[in-house]
Amino acid sequence: MSLSSMFDFVVSLVIDSLFSASSEKRQKRKLSQEWKKEKEKRHLQRNYRKQKREVISKYGIPEFDLVLKEQSLADEIIVFGRTRRVMILGKMYSFSDFSSCTYTDNQRILKGEAAFVGKLNNSESPSFSGLEFDSYNTTKFERSSISNKEIITHNYNLIIKLSDSSASVIKIPLGSNMDKVNELLEVINSIISFNSQPDFSQIKEVVSWSS
Repeated sequence: MSLSSMFDFVVSLVIDSLFSASSEKRQKRKLSQEWKKEKEKRHLQRNYRKQKREVISKYGIPEFDLVLKEQSLADEIIVFGRTRRVMILGKMYSFSDFSSCTYTDNQRILKGEAAFVGKLNNSESPSFSGLEFDSYNTTKFERSSISNKEIITHNYNLIIKLSDSSASVIKIPLGSNMDKVNELLEVINSIISFNSQPDFSQIKEVVSWSS
């Protein structure tokens, strides 16, 4: 093997070794990041289960539980019928705290945009060459326009007004999910309608049916 060939061979080995080491390093970094994410996820799950057990032991078995985001009490609406409490986004309220419940819709209308569509059309066009009449084929580009329909997007918020006029309203963002809006409206308004009645056992039937 010539000196030049040997040099090329050594350089090739070095480059391969560097690429291999870099690839292995990236793989180790990726595995380390995945392991950290999984460890953090398990930690959040343990904390969530612990916190929820503590809440249930204090206020009783929930009759209604709407989860807006997994593993987060700050993103749940939980109704405890026996103790007449409702946890909304991590904060506890009494049934009697609620005065009214409605919703808003921050609706957006995305107007349809004009789109142009073209197609090739073969046709025969006349040509005059002296006194002789000839024809030749031409290809024309025909352009037409279409308009897309309007798209309506919804952004719902449940609004709960509190009995204390000095307190701010509770605003629960629900995105475009109208089913959750209707579900919560029925539950909260059922609680409000029973506020003046001494027997709250009927609420359990209402919220259990809704959930």
